[in-house]
Amino acid sequence: MSNSKKLKNMLENKSILKIGGAFDALSAKLVETTGFDAIWAGSFAISATHALPDASILTMTDFLKSAENMVDACNIPVIADCDTGFGGPANVSHAVKKYEKAGIAGISIEDKTFPKQNSLLENSKQDLLSEKDFVGKIIAATEAKKDENFMIIARTEALIAEKGMDEALKRANAYENAGANAILIHSKKKYTK
Repeated sequence: MSNSKKLKNMLENKSILKIGGAFDALSAKLVETTGFDAIWAGSFAISATHALPDASILTMTDFLKSAENMVDACNIPVIADCDTGFGGPANVSHAVKKYEKAGIAGISIEDKTFPKQNSLLENSKQDLLSEKDFVGKIIAATEAKKDENFMIIARTEALIAEKGMDEALKRANAYENAGANAILIHSKKKYTK
């Protein structure tokens, strides 16, 4: 069974999935052996292993190789954080083909402009791509995949960019309508009742 199918089955059959972050094959194996359901190949962590900031400096090939090593070392699905998709719709299409061929279960792309700044930086400038342009990336990703189970996760940074929940939900709906299999609404604020 493909990793994409494994991930889809888990999403359909479990109410909560435990996904642990990793940056190389060894850390991915540790995630697997400690009982997580899947691995998050995080761009922040992978960049850090190269002593670089999470700022769109590494190439798609650098990130892909790290995720591919995780797939080779583990038996649980790997989800790859692909930042802004490495460029426009054509770049996203190319990335989907490469990541799917490598056995990665799915990718996450975010709706920020390239080059991005890490979402957790204090006083950073967080510029969002227009909704229309990001929808184009989601459509390109959806059309590029061969396996219907390969997941396209659309991550909106509207809350990080302080655009509010209404904007985050509007974008989430547009991305779902464009074909995204899952939506990640990212925030760094602590919410209390």
